[in-house]
Amino acid sequence: NREEVERMQREAESHAEEDRKAKEAIEIKNNADMLAYQSEKQLKELGDKISGDKKKQVEDAIAAVRDAINRNDTDAIKRNYDDLQSKFQDISAELYKQASAQAGPRPGPQPGPEAQPGGAAEEGAGKRDGGDVVDAEFEVVDENKKK
Repeated sequence: NREEVERMQREAESHAEEDRKAKEAIEIKNNADMLAYQSEKQLKELGDKISGDKKKQVEDAIAAVRDAINRNDTDAIKRNYDDLQSKFQDISAELYKQASAQAGPRPGPQPGPEAQPGGAAEEGAGKRDGGDVVDAEFEVVDENKKK
């Protein structure tokens, strides 16, 4: 019995690296599939807010990820995952710029030479309606240790 247990331990140790690589490949595949799904969903939600060229690039990157997943090619999955992520970040940056341009200048006082530090805005910062903030110290007492 002892010999059998030791033999099984040796076998487990000898296959540990294979198991680690298989686990890593599965995680990469799952992450890529999830990114492809989320990217497709975002493209549908964003609709015409994205230029046709950028949309096509992301769709092609999604197709490349899915193809690599179907071929079970871990290196291609990694490469295409990074490419898709990069392309979607480009779209996010483009959308952020569009939103910033549409928002225009923000209302309210603008910083300038007349702006003084420590003004009314800073005095009220961090306070909430309903009372003063009180700092307190406490000690956690484990009832089991007292017994």
